[in-house]
Amino acid sequence: MSVDPALLALLACPRDHTPLREDGDALACPAGHRYAIVDGFPILLRDDVPQTHWAATMALEEARGLGDPEAATAWVGREGLADGEIDPWVQAAIGATGGNLYRTLIEQLTDYPVPRLPAPAGEGKLLLDVGCNWGRWCLAAARGGYAPVGVDPSLDAVRAARRVARQLGVAASFVVGDARHLPFRSGAFDRVFSYSVLQHFAKPDACASLAEMRRVLARGGACQVQLANAFGLRCLYQQLRRGLRAPTAFEVRYWTPGEIRRTVRDAVGATELQVDGFFSLNAQAAEAHLLPRRYRAVVALSETLRRLSLRLPLLAWTADSLYAVARPRLEGSA
Repeated sequence: MSVDPALLALLACPRDHTPLREDGDALACPAGHRYAIVDGFPILLRDDVPQTHWAATMALEEARGLGDPEAATAWVGREGLADGEIDPWVQAAIGATGGNLYRTLIEQLTDYPVPRLPAPAGEGKLLLDVGCNWGRWCLAAARGGYAPVGVDPSLDAVRAARRVARQLGVAASFVVGDARHLPFRSGAFDRVFSYSVLQHFAKPDACASLAEMRRVLARGGACQVQLANAFGLRCLYQQLRRGLRAPTAFEVRYWTPGEIRRTVRDAVGATELQVDGFFSLNAQAAEAHLLPRRYRAVVALSETLRRLSLRLPLLAWTADSLYAVARPRLEGSA
């Protein structure tokens, strides 16, 4: 299965950022770096660096033909979803991709939880969703008028994203890649978005990812990333619960608001902080109707406080989840 020409025009070698071309069942750059195409997905992961997630290792194994063929066949066999059916990957993964409040919905979803993208109207602009998983925010971006492209290190996740997008009639493209080595041409995207991804990275990896987001932004573009606030009430509880020890593996890393602002500013450009929510890291007002009644009240209070923070900016210091919205300085500007 070949790669869509419109997507191919955006892709670049994650090692040297040079253009890629199809070469049999792979993509290749002028320097000879080759990347397998599996089920129509380019596996644009570097195999010469440590991986941030086990899913990337599995994707590389499948690209080499070393994956579990029965598991792969099972997922490929679910390319078509019936009307009203919820994708099995989403049913299983919602607790991880949605957060703690969504754990009661595992295998119980009756609709896809699609949030509202907190961004200006897209007007057909290209948006890159870094760490897209099953495409929750790509769906939100499409509804907001953007042309979304999702990248994730999990092949099974992007398989699910394609299934869901096709089921819902949403035009979106997906590739397998690493946030620290984005497989896209410089200046390709009008907006870069990332939710519940960098908060799981060791801070040097998060900084490398932010630099890559800056690289793929078009002139006048914007970068929007979500991070966990170390001073948020629930975040403070979680830090105390684990004994204030250093995080390991894919555990959440907590950032102070000042640290978020400085880090994103230094990597991308002028940065402002916006409140995403309180009392959790992932709950979204547009999805509250899917949650148990006791959690809807939590989300409603979070949304009330978020709106209040627009008039009282100091509330951002107590929010659990923050957005950093950055715009690179235009060349030649003061």
